Amino acid sequence: MPTSYTSLYLATDEELEALQDENVRRMAMGSKANYAAGWEMIKTQHPRVADAIDGSVDDQIAATQEEFDWARATAHTRAMSGKVAGGPCAFIVPGVDLANHSFAPNCEYGVSGDGGSFQLTWDTTATREMPKGPPLPESGDEVLICYGARMPNALLMLHYGFMDPENPNEQLPMECMIPGARKIRAKTVSAAGRAIAEEGDTKAEWAARQMMQMANPVDDSADKAADLACIGAMRGAADAKLASFPTTAEEDEVALSAGELGERMRMCVEYRLSVKRNVEAFGRFLAKMEEVVE
Repeated sequence: MPTSYTSLYLATDEELEALQDENVRRMAMGSKANYAAGWEMIKTQHPRVADAIDGSVDDQIAATQEEFDWARATAHTRAMSGKVAGGPCAFIVPGVDLANHSFAPNCEYGVSGDGGSFQLTWDTTATREMPKGPPLPESGDEVLICYGARMPNALLMLHYGFMDPENPNEQLPMECMIPGARKIRAKTVSAAGRAIAEEGDTKAEWAARQMMQMANPVDDSADKAADLACIGAMRGAADAKLASFPTTAEEDEVALSAGELGERMRMCVEYRLSVKRNVEAFGRFLAKMEEVVE
């Protein structure tokens, strides 16, 4: 078994500060408090267990908070969800619980219809001729499962201790888009998105799709001047967001390239870098909107 886990449940104050994200830090602090409360509950409400962990039974060595956290994390980071008898449950399947995550998995896991067994099945809904779907698995392929189809990186880090730079569930900071929400014309956003796609800037195209969800679909409700005002306001918000971080994206890359960070700290720095790169991509999209606004 691993000697430690990278889940944010177990992160230090320094590591949580390194996220440069107050919302995620608060979630992690709440989870850490739950771990501590669980330890105290066992000691106070389960006397037989408390006798065992305090070393008074069979001369056992007293357990520590750190050991309890490790044991709980061993289960927590490996638990899979499913239904038994129509109700939700969590279970651990040794071996399969070590499978890597993918948002395009080639396997599905769950419980049989009668609730009597665990099932891991190949995804045969795709074909190798379909470029956008996961390929049919072959002998020797790695087993890939999805740890949470709708989980953003904050939750993946919190529960499992990893992040995915290409996570489709990531969102632009809301404060960057609010100045243009329901004001910027949808046709302006769409035109910029098409132009960005033609240039091959996939991250800026992603930002365009994010903005499209908040655009004004009524074309005649605004004009060129109003669009440009919205774009300027959103650029100001994006610049302010980048300026609010204690480090720049370039400084984060230097820290990562040095190779001196622990595994969890490295994940935290990668997370804050990804947020900054997303905001920068939003800025490129805004520049394209200025070009195409009619």
